Amino acid sequence: MKNQSRNVQGEEAEVQAQVTVYHIALPHQEEIWREWVPEIEKFLPEVELIFLEFTTILENAERERIERHFNELSQGKVSPYFHSVDFLRPTLSWTTVEEFIHNTRKKIFLERMPEIAGEVYDRHREALREKADLFFKRRYREAGEKYQEAMELQMNEIEMRDVEIGKQLDEIAEREKGNVLLILGEDHSPSSRKAKIVRWEPKEYMNLAREIADSVRELNEKELDELLFRRSGLFWVEGYWEASGEAGIKAVERAIQILDSVPIPGLKAMYDFITEGKREDAFFRAILWLKREEYITGE
Repeated sequence: MKNQSRNVQGEEAEVQAQVTVYHIALPHQEEIWREWVPEIEKFLPEVELIFLEFTTILENAERERIERHFNELSQGKVSPYFHSVDFLRPTLSWTTVEEFIHNTRKKIFLERMPEIAGEVYDRHREALREKADLFFKRRYREAGEKYQEAMELQMNEIEMRDVEIGKQLDEIAEREKGNVLLILGEDHSPSSRKAKIVRWEPKEYMNLAREIADSVRELNEKELDELLFRRSGLFWVEGYWEASGEAGIKAVERAIQILDSVPIPGLKAMYDFITEGKREDAFFRAILWLKREEYITGE
């Protein structure tokens, strides 16, 4: 039995030495992707396979049809498809992903997202909607607590998917034996027993979900109350720049820096000013107040 165990471990070590997964850990933003793509393309000669993040729950036949489309795209049998739904949105579009994959001659795999993870993400989105409703009822601290709930749900969804992605990478490493380019957002940190994972990102970006989830565990009640109060207005500040097409993660970093510089009484005044107007004007009213009070200058 000991010899058998040693042989199994040796075989796993051999596979691990043979297969490397390059995790392109980037935010889901068109602007950042286009900035980084020349560096990302340098990985292509090192890999035989591309594993794509794919967060849509589909019947097997439909999922296989889409995966077949991406493989035909990779082999140059079809041309990139223009996805009009993505037009002028700041998020990384499927059109851009198809352009990247086209003619790479790599084998393409799509993430198989667990159905339960999709359900948890739906609960996350519902919590964010409830948070916005509470905010406009001027129940700001309750809105902050709902925001915390939304972030924790998001982290649960990410962790579920990471476990499943790790299993899928094990399957690919064992079956295909080729190096993999893993195109997956920066929030994720999957692990694999069968392959070595190398994470690539040219800059440390703030991971908002982890920033909220990790920090709240270390705060006392008073500190937590203040943090959640500050974060309850985050969306209305960073949303201004996102609506203007700026990469979301940069907008989030800038919004956090600004909000952290505003004293609590000032935040209450800003929130009241936002909620005095129409909901659709909230982004612009947030920036108007910050400029008027000179927390933003020269923009």
